[in-house]
Amino acid sequence: MKKKGNWFLRLMFVLFVVFLGLYIASVSGYYETQVGNKVALTEDAIRDFEQDVLDGKTVDINTYLKGDNKDYSNNFTDMGDKFSESVQKILTDGIGGVWDAIKVLFF
Repeated sequence: MKKKGNWFLRLMFVLFVVFLGLYIASVSGYYETQVGNKVALTEDAIRDFEQDVLDGKTVDINTYLKGDNKDYSNNFTDMGDKFSESVQKILTDGIGGVWDAIKVLFF
């Protein structure tokens, strides 16, 4: 006879591992380091821009901006967006309806 795995405990374990990974990344300063690197690159671009202006070169903003915008959207993220919008609409309408009912009863 096989023992059934408790799906709830497995889900909680996976969520705990994800939380632990995000917490360690936050505490270790990984995110701040990434933001600091972007700021350093921006300061370098500003210095290059100022030098080009002083040298009288033709200046184009696109030469100083880095196009690191990556599109990570896929079917799962689109589905998650639609789900979150639906939940937001339901909660907003539901809370609004409750508030309207309270206003009618007491005000």
